Amino acid sequence: MILDALANWQLYSALPAWRQAFAWLAALAPDTAPGEHMIEAGQSGRDLYAVVFDFDTKNLLDTTLEAHRVYADIHTPLTGPEVHARFTLEELAVKTPYDAAQDAELYQHPDRFNALFTLHPGQFALYLPHDAHLSQCKTSPAPRSLRKAVVKVRADLLRP
Repeated sequence: MILDALANWQLYSALPAWRQAFAWLAALAPDTAPGEHMIEAGQSGRDLYAVVFDFDTKNLLDTTLEAHRVYADIHTPLTGPEVHARFTLEELAVKTPYDAAQDAELYQHPDRFNALFTLHPGQFALYLPHDAHLSQCKTSPAPRSLRKAVVKVRADLLRP
């Protein structure tokens, strides 16, 4: 997992997929239309793409705790902060087995949350396939409507 300012993306990699993901994020605006945005089809037909969507922030235990096997996720909120958490797979119990069509395995929320943090506009969080994560959690007692982007990068494209 990486948590940092978008302005620092060049500190981590010079691989083509990394550069393409952050070039797309640099052009992103809060009014970017919701939906799927193809960045690079590549060999798989979906090597690198983004999903922009609106949501209402939730209570911590109402969030989805997931991990992926094929894609890495780069989360960045566009219109306000949201709470995230990261876990190792070994510390979690599977709730829903891996679904290859969704590239997701869902997990039960643990009794303790050790790695909660707030992600703000202008920041990003990268989750690799070995990182279970949740997002969309509210930062205040009342839920807020937010827009965010998640760039999906085929994880093997991030390996040197």
